[in-house]
Amino acid sequence: MLRKLSSSWIVLVLAAFALVTSALVWAYNPVAAGSLKSPVKWDDRASKELTHEFHALHEASNRGDYATVKKLIAGDDLLVTFELGSDQTPVPLRSKKEIDSFLDRIVKEAANDRGTYELEMPKMNCRATETFGVCTEECTIHYTVDGVERIDKSFGTGVAVKYPDGWKFIQYHMSVAAPSETRKAE
Repeated sequence: MLRKLSSSWIVLVLAAFALVTSALVWAYNPVAAGSLKSPVKWDDRASKELTHEFHALHEASNRGDYATVKKLIAGDDLLVTFELGSDQTPVPLRSKKEIDSFLDRIVKEAANDRGTYELEMPKMNCRATETFGVCTEECTIHYTVDGVERIDKSFGTGVAVKYPDGWKFIQYHMSVAAPSETRKAE
């Protein structure tokens, strides 16, 4: 009987040890405890700076200042940028040269159509460290030709790096948020 009691006691002690160990692991594991903390130390000042630059990119586009738009986009030869063509189809851009050519082509198409683009200031959120940042946006683009306005809603994510002369986007991904709407321009 003593032998049965001692083996039962050992099983009980091991079970209690396993329970306490599991509780401690759970308590100190942020994922299991439901309080996942970011290992990144976001910088509020840098995040605001990046948000300002992203707004500047949209404002330059609305002014037709594509030299400034190109200056704010550095591109990357490894990280592919995904844009939307004038017909809302996805377009992969694999270098700074392809990004610049794409912008030139969109501007030329609009000029040939006698069209104009206007970007609403998007709902935008940016987070950044001193040298690296990510922005998300919900954007509405108005394209007007001959009194007819096409309204495109899109979602975008941009990755930016701080260069000595300021923030530049190295990668961007644009996707369609809703089907295009068409209406008579006001």
